Amino acid sequence: LENVCERIANAVLNEFATIECLTVKVSKLNPPLGGKLDVVSVEIKKEEQILKTHDHRKIYKDIYQIKPGKTFIQQLPELKYVSQQMTTSYNMNWDGRPEPIDERWLAWKVVNQIKQFTRKQLEYKFKLMPPEIIWHEEKDNKWLVDQMMVVADCVTDDIYEWALNRVIKNLRVSDLPTITFVKSTPILCAQRLHVGDYKNTVETLAVLKEDIEKQGYRVKGPHREIYLLPAMGCYPAEKCHTIVRVELEALI
Repeated sequence: LENVCERIANAVLNEFATIECLTVKVSKLNPPLGGKLDVVSVEIKKEEQILKTHDHRKIYKDIYQIKPGKTFIQQLPELKYVSQQMTTSYNMNWDGRPEPIDERWLAWKVVNQIKQFTRKQLEYKFKLMPPEIIWHEEKDNKWLVDQMMVVADCVTDDIYEWALNRVIKNLRVSDLPTITFVKSTPILCAQRLHVGDYKNTVETLAVLKEDIEKQGYRVKGPHREIYLLPAMGCYPAEKCHTIVRVELEALI
C-alpha cells in the first residue's frame, strides 16, 4: 500500500504543476493479514518545494501591460513560443478567446509539460502566459492561423522535445498536429489595447493602422491578437482585454 500511495502522489504532482501539497490515503478492505480486520489504510503527505513564481507579464510589462487609448511603437525582445499552426473555423462566442472548432489546440498541453520540467529540474516556476493568435488568411470560412503561448527564456530545444513526447505518450497517439518551438528575433512592432468583445478587434486594428501611418510606418505581414484575461475575467464580453499587434516597416 505504501508503494501505491507513493506512486499516486508522484503521478499527481507530475501531472498538475499548480499543486504544492497533497495527501493520499489508500485503503484495502478485508486485508489478508492475521486476525480479523475490516480495513487497513496507509496515508502519506507530500509537499513540493515552494519556489518563486515568475510572471512574464510582469517581466515584460511594456508588452503585456499597456494602457488603453494609445498606440505603442516598441522594439520587442527575442521571445520563445510553443506554436501550433491550424486551418480552422472559430467559435467567436467563447469566453476569453476564440475557440478552434475544426482542430484541437494542443500546444498548451506541451507548455504545461514544459512548466513541470522547469519547476522540477531547473527549480524555475512560471505562470502560463495568455494565448496569442496570428491571423494569416481566411478562406471558405476557415482561418489559417498560428496559435501560441510564450514560454520562459530558460526553455531549450531538448526541454521542448521532452515535453512534446510526454504529450504524445499521455494522449496515446503516434503524432501531434503541426506544433513547433519558435524563437523570435527582435522586431519593431505597434500595439494597441482593445477593451471590449474580442469579436470587435477589427475596429482597434483600423485605428492602429491609421496611427502608424501618421508616424511613417506601415504594417508588415498579418496581425496578432493576445487574449489577456481568462474566461472567468471576461464575463460579460465587454470586459475582455485584447492586445492587437502588428509588425512594422518604414514607409518608403
